Amino acid sequence: MKIINDETYDLAAAEWQYQMILILKCTLEKHGVEKSKLKDICGDFAFDLAMLQDQGEIQLDGKELRPVICFEDSEGSLKYNSTNQSQIHDYAFGNVSEAFGK
Repeated sequence: MKIINDETYDLAAAEWQYQMILILKCTLEKHGVEKSKLKDICGDFAFDLAMLQDQGEIQLDGKELRPVICFEDSEGSLKYNSTNQSQIHDYAFGNVSEAFGK
């Protein structure tokens, strides 16, 4: 497996986040959350989850782990951000605005 660490990761990560926001938006709508609250809820969630991915750590069996999202392309290459260069939280509110058409 070839590992790629370049700007294509940012594009994939931003699209992944956008798709996650659309799923959350649809789920909240399906469960009757007030339309006036949808954008704020999606924005807060997307930003907080992105901060966990960008700068967060989790503890497991006494070890610190940093969440990392990877993307595999059709040739089996893995797009991976191992250096914290990509900060997906920077895209969160812009992706929410796009998901809400604003």
